[in-house]
Amino acid sequence: MTPGLNLRLGASEGRRIEERERRHARVSISLKGRGLLADGTEFDVHTVDVSAGGMCLRADVRPKFGEKIVVYLEVIGGLEGEVARLTPDGFSMSFRATLRKREQIADQLTWLINRDYLGEDGQRRAERIRPRRIDYTVCGDEGDVCIKLLDISRSGVAVLSATRLAIGAWVTIGRTRARVVRHIPGGFAAEFARAIPMEMFDADIVL
Repeated sequence: MTPGLNLRLGASEGRRIEERERRHARVSISLKGRGLLADGTEFDVHTVDVSAGGMCLRADVRPKFGEKIVVYLEVIGGLEGEVARLTPDGFSMSFRATLRKREQIADQLTWLINRDYLGEDGQRRAERIRPRRIDYTVCGDEGDVCIKLLDISRSGVAVLSATRLAIGAWVTIGRTRARVVRHIPGGFAAEFARAIPMEMFDADIVL
């Protein structure tokens, strides 16, 4: 880089760089899944690390460089891409995904990192799901705040938020009343005033 060039970067360029780094930050995590090669061969996989742009997998198959591949991972779901390189015990793949999909993957990785802070230690207090709609506005005493849902249970929700709301504060998420109960890295967790009915609790839920 030309000396002093970074000093001339505008704020918008700086934000783009930060966002690009966030999207492609690799998370060392072990997730189980199934893979599908172009010829229809199915196989088991375990992730070594994952980013919003690609991942490294352990697998018994030896696909070809550049071969199209589909992998379905627990929590994250289906991912399409191409083999980027072979490793001694598997391969790495790069994703073929829209910017929106990459942002969703980055959010899911953040959720996985935060699970310890959300009380997930192998004994979940309540089943949590990843809803399809994740963008909401929170209304409270501090005004309107834009958030992204990390996950949701029948009794509460974990969110990403640039604004750290006070513990104990009552807020409205969408149309659902909730109380902030703890802070987590990059956001907070809140408990609903009323539990979500079981018949409404699925990935299509709208708060």
